[in-house]
Amino acid sequence: MPSWGNAGPLLRDAGEAAASDHDIADTAFWVNVDRARRVDISRDVYARLWVTQKSEELWEEMARTVYPYSDISVSLRNRYYLSLMERFAAEEAEASIINIAAGFTMYPYLLPEACRSLEVDYPKVVAFKAKKIAAWTAQGTLPARDVAYFGFDLSTDVRDHSLDAAMRDWLGSRKGFALMEGLTYYLPKQSLDRLFAALAETLPAGSLVAFEHWPSDADAYPSFVRFKRHMEERFGWKPHGFTLFDDDYVRALPGFRLIEAVDLPEVERRFCGERVMQARENRLPHLFKVLQREES
Repeated sequence: MPSWGNAGPLLRDAGEAAASDHDIADTAFWVNVDRARRVDISRDVYARLWVTQKSEELWEEMARTVYPYSDISVSLRNRYYLSLMERFAAEEAEASIINIAAGFTMYPYLLPEACRSLEVDYPKVVAFKAKKIAAWTAQGTLPARDVAYFGFDLSTDVRDHSLDAAMRDWLGSRKGFALMEGLTYYLPKQSLDRLFAALAETLPAGSLVAFEHWPSDADAYPSFVRFKRHMEERFGWKPHGFTLFDDDYVRALPGFRLIEAVDLPEVERRFCGERVMQARENRLPHLFKVLQREES
């Protein structure tokens, strides 16, 4: 699964020493190579802070053997979600963003100062990120932002309700925007069901949830077939395969209504003058959804 400010009281497991660079998988950094390569699309001017030599090497390997357009694809994904959060922030006086499986994304520093953010990821990832963010903020490299962290492994025991409580306490009565970027296809189906249920139980009416998913016919996309083989052969990704689902699953989620559904070619037409993603053979099958929490 993808690895997942001031670090406030929600920084769980704070007794652990912050992870070092060597404790974090190199794959956790490679999407920052994508965002940094195409800042003109992603608008992520801070992605470069996380780029390592190893992540650049992994990116080059992926580009050669699997997917040469991931810099465009990931940057478009970043831009789409950023645009949604900017719109949410313009409509909410104190916009509250929950970034689930946040990894090393930098949305809080791309959004207005009034936004507050809760970032969720593996405990060692959020500890490492909080330490680096604090240092960069102190140096003046990053602007100060209101960011809290919560360490949690989404793929483990679905009976663990501590994330629900953390989100509820942090949000209070405020509407929230929950982001699940690059996550749904890596989570086991049972864990994904549990996460959507937790959001339905926790988010106040009018809140939004945004994510992308891969459809059940993903094998019809050549890039997906190559990506799946690469993940299995290069990284041993075989716990449960990928979780794939279609619109019927989304529309049946209790407590939500679907308010936007777009694919990657549409996102490209909105935010980019290029038309690389229009060809099926050039893209992974990203389908983007935005849900709104309904009145109970």
